[in-house]
Amino acid sequence: MIPVMCIVQEGQIPTETECELKAEIDDFTQSAFLAPADIDWIVVPEGSGFRAAEPSTTLIASLHGNRPLPEMERISLLRELGEICMSKTGLSANEVVTSIRNPRHE
Repeated sequence: MIPVMCIVQEGQIPTETECELKAEIDDFTQSAFLAPADIDWIVVPEGSGFRAAEPSTTLIASLHGNRPLPEMERISLLRELGEICMSKTGLSANEVVTSIRNPRHE
């Protein structure tokens, strides 16, 4: 399983879009890491998230890879994950934050 954390503002993403985005992220992790996504969908209550003194419209999608990534592959995968998030939600590149971290060493 690939741990994925998505943080969105309450009311920002309709339920149907949420389901579609989760499915696309799972397809992404299956393709990139050969493992399903374990998505933790975190909703920030209305009135609790702000950007430039306005309610935030930011979507954060962060995951832990299951292997270290060379820089060029990480860049390509970050671009792909960002495009998935933007295409499914209609958000701009300024509203989508993505990260792909190396596996935890325990």
